[in-house]
Amino acid sequence: MFHKNVLTSLGSVSPQQIPDSSPQTSNQPSNRIALVPPGSGAPSQAKPSPLLDFISIAAPRCSSFFAEAAVLVLVLALLDRFMLKGRMELNWVISAFAISVALLAASILTDFSSRRWLKRH
Repeated sequence: MFHKNVLTSLGSVSPQQIPDSSPQTSNQPSNRIALVPPGSGAPSQAKPSPLLDFISIAAPRCSSFFAEAAVLVLVLALLDRFMLKGRMELNWVISAFAISVALLAASILTDFSSRRWLKRH
C-alpha cells in the first residue's frame, strides 16, 4: 500500500527535483522519495488571531442561546402564569411574546453580524 503512495507522490514532483544517482531504464519506475526544496513549498499561513478564534466559536453558541431562551421564556412564563393564577391576562401574554420576540431578534442579529464580521476578517 505504501509503495502506491510513493509512486503517486513521485508523479506530482517534477523530474528536475529528483536526483539521478543510478542509471535506470525507462521501463522501471523510481521507488525513491524526493524532498521538495525549501523555497518551493506552500506559503506559510499567517497565524490567526485569538479574537477571531473566540468569535468564531462563541458567536454560534450565543445565537443558539438566545433562540433557546426565546422559546423557554415564552413557554415557561405563560405556563407559570397559568398555573399560579388559573387565567391569562392580556398584558402578561403580550409581555411574554415581546420578550420572546426580542430574544429571537437578538439571536438572528448575533448570527448575522458574526458571519459578516468573520467574512470581512
